[in-house]
Amino acid sequence: MSGQLDPADDGTDPPFPVDVDLEVERLTQRVSWAAEVRLGLSNRPELRRVHATVVNCLGFGRGEHEPLGAVVLVVDELVSNAYRHTITPGVLGITRTSRGLLVEVTDDDPDVERMKAKADERFGPGHHGLRLVTHLSLEWGVRPEESGKVVWALVPARMYFER
Repeated sequence: MSGQLDPADDGTDPPFPVDVDLEVERLTQRVSWAAEVRLGLSNRPELRRVHATVVNCLGFGRGEHEPLGAVVLVVDELVSNAYRHTITPGVLGITRTSRGLLVEVTDDDPDVERMKAKADERFGPGHHGLRLVTHLSLEWGVRPEESGKVVWALVPARMYFER
C-alpha cells in the first residue's frame, strides 16, 4: 500500500484514507507559496482577488508579530499604479528575503524616468499612495527591464509596535 497509511493495529479503519504522498505534495506546495508569490496581472484581476491570493499564500506559517497588512497595502498601491498608468501590467512577484518581503510589479512601460520624477514628487499633492509605500517600506524604487520596468518595495518582515 505505497503512499497509504495502514489501518490501526486494533482493526479499525481511519475515518478516511490518507494519501501520504499527496499530503506531502500539498504541504510542500503551501510552503513554497509562503516563500514566493507570482501572479500574472495582464488580464487585470480584481484587487480583492490579488489581496486574497497574497494573504492565502503568505499567511501560511506566519507568527503573530508578522502581520500582512503592510505588504497588502504596498501590493495594492503598486498594482493599482500599474493598472492606472500602463497599458499592460505584467507580473506581481513577492519573495521572502532576509530583510523582508520584496514586492515587485512589472509592466510594459519603459519610461523609468517618469516614474523616478513621480518618486521625487512623492510628497506632493496626489501622490498619497507613494507616500504610503515610502512609510511602509524599508526602501523602494524602479528599475528598467527588457520589456518595460519593475517597481519594487522591500517591506519589513516584522512590524514592531510600541505598547
